Amino acid sequence: MASTSRDSQEIIAKKTWELENSVQTVNTVDDIFKYDKQQQQDILTAKPWEKDPHYFKDIKISALALLKMVMHARSGGILEIMGLLLGKVEGNTMIVMDSFALPVEGTETRVNAQAQAYEYMTAYIESAKVVGRQENAIGLVS
Repeated sequence: MASTSRDSQEIIAKKTWELENSVQTVNTVDDIFKYDKQQQQDILTAKPWEKDPHYFKDIKISALALLKMVMHARSGGILEIMGLLLGKVEGNTMIVMDSFALPVEGTETRVNAQAQAYEYMTAYIESAKVVGRQENAIGLVS
């Protein structure tokens, strides 16, 4: 009996958290992973966010990308960290599919990316494309 009560409390807590954080379930799971190269090229060429600084209204972050960001942030301790976000843009939504840490040296107040970090960034993105990950860099986290 106590197990059933605890289970229902967990379900209520989860539903409450989802409502408070506007969590939305994607209807067709695989749709979000589809990458339309021409569509992405068109929106990157148009750059509507340059005309409207409030262009992006929503962001969707994959569990993998979020986990990588949290692990990287925790590994930095009190020092600032830096990483890159890979994903795509759909309408007014940024979709972060992956993220990776950059090998940079941080201090308590700033992070400086040196040539090594830029080389790593380029190699990572090129390697991702070789294995079929077509997403572009859409953000820098520091």
